[in-house]
Amino acid sequence: MAQQFSFDRPQTLGPLHLRNGYCLAPLETRTALFDGEVGRDDCYFHREHARHVGLDIVGSIYVHASGATVTGSLSAADDAMIPGLRRLTAAIHASGARAVGQLVHAGRMTNHVATNGAPVVGPSAVRAAHGVVEMPHALTRAEVLAIVDQFGAATQRLILAGFDGVELHGANSFLLQQFLSPLSNRRTDDFGGDLLNRVRLPLLVVQRVLQVAKQARQPFVVGYRLSPEEVEPGGLRLLDTLTLSRLLTQLSIDYLSLSLHHYDQTAQTSAATAPVRRLFKAQIGNLPLMVAGEIARAADVQRLDQQVAFLAIGRQLMLNPQWPVAFRFPAALHTAAELSAERVGLPQAIFKYL
Repeated sequence: MAQQFSFDRPQTLGPLHLRNGYCLAPLETRTALFDGEVGRDDCYFHREHARHVGLDIVGSIYVHASGATVTGSLSAADDAMIPGLRRLTAAIHASGARAVGQLVHAGRMTNHVATNGAPVVGPSAVRAAHGVVEMPHALTRAEVLAIVDQFGAATQRLILAGFDGVELHGANSFLLQQFLSPLSNRRTDDFGGDLLNRVRLPLLVVQRVLQVAKQARQPFVVGYRLSPEEVEPGGLRLLDTLTLSRLLTQLSIDYLSLSLHHYDQTAQTSAATAPVRRLFKAQIGNLPLMVAGEIARAADVQRLDQQVAFLAIGRQLMLNPQWPVAFRFPAALHTAAELSAERVGLPQAIFKYL
């Protein structure tokens, strides 16, 4: 008999009941229409890949045109997007999973092609050192507060579209992380400087989204995803994100998600030797913790069993939608060489990196 893990059992996430603890990690599939509207390929991909997970986290839905991460990303920046988003949640629900929309503003980590000409913005006029990026316009204080409103409005649209929750994208060098990081945030007002000021925007966004979420008629959760640190000199340190995790817990979000290269990685900006996930778990107590990063085999799942609440699976689920029921039997799993972009439901430009 195949070994059973805690993730195989039905789970509770806030008010939501999930069939298991396996989650489709938020992905940039680049399958939306040119204006960010849900396309047929989006519905196909998520319908197929939600069949065996408890939670489908739809990745990188931008809250404003200037916040689009890449060409082909989804939008919740306008009411006109609601019908398409509703089709997407219907496809996910038809496959038996709950749908969470990950809301993002790219900040300086984008370019005018991805934003369809909207200006690239950031905490400060500091160009990112990597990526296809441009010099950002430094947001005024009024523009910063407008972004809080944009996250709130986008959350309301996801509620109307039938989503079961939102995940705020505070990871991977996007805007919320940019405000937290002294490398990208050189502001001298109350949104920059010491950590108390640098966490201000992320916390304001969370508070606004929680306020909107309370108005939902359906059960609705709010999560937050973060990257633990930046390895560049002068970048975000682990101690800062650990502090943020405590503050998020005090605001009563429903879960914290860690974006990791490997689920067992250790810190590079701290002398701590324990895996990063354990350091965060010690800070957040009973708040459900979700982790991602090179989770592929039964041995990986076993190592995380009883250690975290949820597993966010990306590459493996992209290749094998049946992964949650098949990972114990490696011979049943496909490699990228055995598949095609069409079969997986991804553009060739994305599939070639799998």
